[in-house]
Amino acid sequence: MIIDFSVKNFRSFQNEQLFSMNVEGNRNSLPGNYTEIEDGKFSILKSACIFGPNASGKSNLFTAFRALKWLISNSRPLEEGRDIPPYEPFKLSAESIEQPIEFSIEFVVPSGMRYIYEVSYNRSKVISESLYSFPKRQRALMFSRGELDTWETVKFGASYKGGDRRFSFFPNSTYLARAGNDASAPQRIREIVLYFRGIAVIEAGHSAYVSNYFQQDGHLEAVSNLICLADTGIKNITAERRSVEEIKLPDEMPEEIKKAIYEENSVSYKFWHEDQDGGLVKFEQDEISDGTGKLFEILPILLTAISNGLPVFIDELDGHLHTSLVGLVFDLFNDPVTNPDSAQLIVTTHDTNMMAPSRFRRDQIWLVAKENGGSSLFCLDEFDKSLVRASSPFEDFYKDGRLGALPSIPYNKIHEAIRNFPKRKGLIKSGEFDA
Repeated sequence: MIIDFSVKNFRSFQNEQLFSMNVEGNRNSLPGNYTEIEDGKFSILKSACIFGPNASGKSNLFTAFRALKWLISNSRPLEEGRDIPPYEPFKLSAESIEQPIEFSIEFVVPSGMRYIYEVSYNRSKVISESLYSFPKRQRALMFSRGELDTWETVKFGASYKGGDRRFSFFPNSTYLARAGNDASAPQRIREIVLYFRGIAVIEAGHSAYVSNYFQQDGHLEAVSNLICLADTGIKNITAERRSVEEIKLPDEMPEEIKKAIYEENSVSYKFWHEDQDGGLVKFEQDEISDGTGKLFEILPILLTAISNGLPVFIDELDGHLHTSLVGLVFDLFNDPVTNPDSAQLIVTTHDTNMMAPSRFRRDQIWLVAKENGGSSLFCLDEFDKSLVRASSPFEDFYKDGRLGALPSIPYNKIHEAIRNFPKRKGLIKSGEFDA
């Protein structure tokens, strides 16, 4: 579970911004929406929605987390002297553009141990990195490195136990990625890397899938049943094998990537609708609605997260989905029965229907606004409790502009620009059937 995540000098986040899943205040409000850890010391939310105008920086928060995930799980094989790919500092300030990026995250792995991991880096090297655990509720150092440290001078705390600790790595890699991918490292270190590797971050407009998900017994039938129950008109989904011999891939492509591509394309899925006489008619995947297609794509991701108690980030969950289906997805994560291992769902959305106080607590609703090119992130729970109560109509307040994070659209200027726009005659061609 993710407790807190902070980011500084990454993309549109110039100043440090904190995103928190920690329960703030009233624990009597929607108790099913959070879970307690460490004998009730912490209460951690199972879901959160992030709202804000287009280009406010909502997606950049997810990109920041994806960058952190890469540093933890994938930076190990980076060649010596290579730039660090996710170095994307705030570009609109001469002061920030050459400064380090800073990430910090507090999280709990499936075994129950709580950690804080901090890392800062510039274009070519990791400047600082540290990991702390909480074995007895007191913070204990696992390891740390500073700007002048090499792999030979990393400092270790007494809580680093159970395996080797000295691993060679280049300055552009994190120690955690190097150690967490070595069988001789302590199990606790390897568990952290496996945990982050399992977290899904789904970009808006990008396809995503869980490798081999439908090859496992019962999984296709389960997803098919859920889609049938979602009032999509689908009566069944089946799989058919197809040849992949015609797929030509570069010889230099890594074998694991080739294998994944072949696996993804070796099966085609058929969607069956009932005809007017009660029979079933087969449709190809590209013939079904975009909403049904998105459900078919994200359900394996959501169900995998729930089955393993993992967080999942989805940018623009509401794209192609009716608001009732978006609400259903949140209800599944907030329900202790359907989500017994406290998986977390964190999304960006423009669906303000999700702001209902009957579904979300104040601390589950986040807003992003931009000023002078820089994004700021704030929680609904930060507003005066006498003005924004737990039962307040959050959606109405947001649309009225009381909460900020709304687009500023000068209609009169747009009207004038359109009125003066030069006229041009011609046909609009939009598809293969246009003449």
